[in-house]
Amino acid sequence: MKAIAAGAALLLLIICAFIAAPTSILTGSGTPGGLACAITPATTSSTTGGPVAAGPSTGVASTLTLDVEQQANAALIIQVAMERGLPARAGVIAVATALQESQLRNVHYGHLDSLGLFQQRPSQGWGTSEQVLDPRHATITFYQRLVKVRRWERLALTKAAQAVQRSGHPDAYARWEALAQRTVDAFSGTCVPLIPGERIAAVLAYAHAQLGKRYVWGAEGPDAFDCSGLTMRAYQAAAISIPRVAADQWRHGPPIPAGQEQPGDLVFFRMEADGPGHVGLVIGDGQMIHAPNRHTVVQIGPYRRGNLISFTRPIAHPTAGQPATGRPDPR
Repeated sequence: MKAIAAGAALLLLIICAFIAAPTSILTGSGTPGGLACAITPATTSSTTGGPVAAGPSTGVASTLTLDVEQQANAALIIQVAMERGLPARAGVIAVATALQESQLRNVHYGHLDSLGLFQQRPSQGWGTSEQVLDPRHATITFYQRLVKVRRWERLALTKAAQAVQRSGHPDAYARWEALAQRTVDAFSGTCVPLIPGERIAAVLAYAHAQLGKRYVWGAEGPDAFDCSGLTMRAYQAAAISIPRVAADQWRHGPPIPAGQEQPGDLVFFRMEADGPGHVGLVIGDGQMIHAPNRHTVVQIGPYRRGNLISFTRPIAHPTAGQPATGRPDPR
């Protein structure tokens, strides 16, 4: 009983903090360079402490404001993700799915025998009617199926949600992504920019293709690379422009807290006078692809080491009209 009461108290605290949160929590700043979120001042609620609403670019979803019931259900979905040690992206996928399926309401009706937040069907193995109408059970089973999807963290939200839900309208999940991101940002206190999964896959595929190539200071491919030349070209392969120098790449992207890094994030090492002297590309499981020095080649190696500084996530600026310029990394 004490554990149940503690859990309920935590959930209530999260909901109260969310409802009372000032606009600044949705547009927070950080170092280096400031925290550039999916949320911008133009898309936040105009009333400090007001309800969360979608931004103007989200189509039909832009008219929706989450009421107390919806906020409570969103809080539960995000809390369950935190309890299970899942990254913030899991919460974004789950909240967007519930917005599409039920408008974040625990409804007792739906298509055929679909019920609850995620419109799960007892006849399809989601549990009994009573279980799928239990928001916590429904959320746990959603995450259980999500994490079984191969490379779910790298997929576009529509593809990740569809792999779990098998909806007749899979593209409909996309319109809720911005609002879901806003909601997770507000609850978790982190702002993570949106880069579609296909583009991250392109970044990682390019980096993998360079394994074994020579390190040459100032090189940007195709036959040799230095560390930031490799990361710059990898992101260019996904039509995303980032600066040329490791220190500038560090300032360019919003910081990601340690433990929340995901494949495609940049990881920086060895602080020097003007910023980090080395950068690698996170690929998961504590590993990165990087070009270490002139004595080695592009390779995979661990990034959890003593001179690690921090992680960032490049902002999805297109490369068109933004040619990469700058000097190579100091070596």
